[in-house]
Amino acid sequence: MRFTKRNILLLGFLLMGCSKPKGGETIPFPNTNGYYTEGSKLMKNGSFRELRGTDKMSLWDWNYDVISSWGMDITRECIDMKCTSDEDLQSLVRLARTKGFVIILTAFWYDSDAFPNGSTPYPDCQLLGTTPTLDPRYPVIMKRWKQIARLFANQSDVWFGIWNEPYDWNKANTASSEQWLYDASAITDSIRQTSANNILVVCGNAMGQGHEPFLEKGAQLLSGRKNIVFDIHAYSTFWNIPASEIESRLNELNNLNVAPVIIGEFADNGTQPYQDIITACRKTHTSLLAWLWGQYQDPFSSVFEQYCGEKRNLN
Repeated sequence: MRFTKRNILLLGFLLMGCSKPKGGETIPFPNTNGYYTEGSKLMKNGSFRELRGTDKMSLWDWNYDVISSWGMDITRECIDMKCTSDEDLQSLVRLARTKGFVIILTAFWYDSDAFPNGSTPYPDCQLLGTTPTLDPRYPVIMKRWKQIARLFANQSDVWFGIWNEPYDWNKANTASSEQWLYDASAITDSIRQTSANNILVVCGNAMGQGHEPFLEKGAQLLSGRKNIVFDIHAYSTFWNIPASEIESRLNELNNLNVAPVIIGEFADNGTQPYQDIITACRKTHTSLLAWLWGQYQDPFSSVFEQYCGEKRNLN
């Protein structure tokens, strides 16, 4: 999400107050081959999967009933890399799993004072806009990622969103594809040291709106690596373009046959372009998640609910 949307965060903390599920018990995991990547395809048990879902802050709203009723099957959960405990992570996974959802545990904040054990005020608690390996929080965040990876190792319905919206939003100032490759390789290899092969979800540059590093360096990132998904955040700065052009960009990425592409954020609560993005994702069978559950506005809300309920391509 873009920086200008972050002012919703503290308000959300005040408004959301549902109790969480009890933790501590073993989290059942289906005895199947699960999710994995195969070239540009997202697979489950040997079949292609196209997912539709939402970004969510379940740490303040432990409710999957409505999103499940919409026909969604994936959430991207915002977590704090210092303040979100193992117990809370297990509760998030348990809740998603009871509804059959894939869950992307995504690094959004570090030490946010919105949590009882946090001390850093908004917006400085955010990770977005930074160069990961140059961020002073990087070593402790990677230590935490290793802990999380061991906690959910090889549970294929638990994916790791390694760093939310890195680098400057302006493509004139954002990180180069070479810097992106360096950071993505370092984070991926560090997590893989735990032997966890869970899918890793990697944003591009320009706070997630830049897909160019996927085209220019994606093959190098996937050389000797697997189970990586490229994540695009499609907002008006660089994605307010006709559906045919969005479709062309997605097809160009798919034709590389390097890694699956998802759109992990779009719509900006209904005030950003969305119809062309939905149209392009429908045609290219691209998995799509909307920002942010609990803040959808009509007409977007009705359009997206209908889209989530459509038949998927599961061949």
